[in-house]
Amino acid sequence: MHGIFITGTGTGVGKTTVAAGLAWALRKRGLDVGVMKPFATANSVFSRKYRSRDVAILAKASKVNDPETELNPFFYKIAGAPLIASELKHEPPISMEKALQALQKLGRTHGFLIAEGIGGIMVPLTECESVASFAKLTQLPLVIVSTTKIGTLNHTLLTVLACKEFGLPVGGIILNKMPRRPNMVEQETAELIKRLTHVNVLAVLPVLNNVHYSTVGRMLERQMDPGLLLSM
Repeated sequence: MHGIFITGTGTGVGKTTVAAGLAWALRKRGLDVGVMKPFATANSVFSRKYRSRDVAILAKASKVNDPETELNPFFYKIAGAPLIASELKHEPPISMEKALQALQKLGRTHGFLIAEGIGGIMVPLTECESVASFAKLTQLPLVIVSTTKIGTLNHTLLTVLACKEFGLPVGGIILNKMPRRPNMVEQETAELIKRLTHVNVLAVLPVLNNVHYSTVGRMLERQMDPGLLLSM
């Protein structure tokens, strides 16, 4: 299976924005890109076609027509980690086997698969399994999405450390939400993260008022060769 697994340093860092932008950029090059968000939670259903708003964005960016149940096998209608969401809604817990089977099927269907996790790498999916556990099963290289806000060094270093503990290959880091006028600390964040983690920072994306996957895709194209993802 050929693809990448997008994770983040936490919730709200822009994983879906980056994943959709990468899917758009690769599809523009003529690549058959599949997308997937195995686990999603929200306080309400997004639409009649897609339970998760993130899944809707990913599907639109990649123009896939795969069944929603394969794009997002597990959805719980309460915002929170899947473990607590499933318990509070009294719904069956996540089956790692079912999620992996859906991912592998999409991997066989498309030339390249972009899978997006939920929250950060250590978000609990079940009592004994986390996003890291599932990422390990996929055998896909990881791209970590982080930001430049205060605390990002701690969050990013912890994420990379957790990936190393699980034996997960990290292909790169993308910094999101850089202020238009960064201060001295923010200007040095990318270089410092690269130096401390020994992981390449693939791109630094600015804060955007109107976030659209095509805009993000073009920005990513200007800073990196999306084709490099194919060789991770």
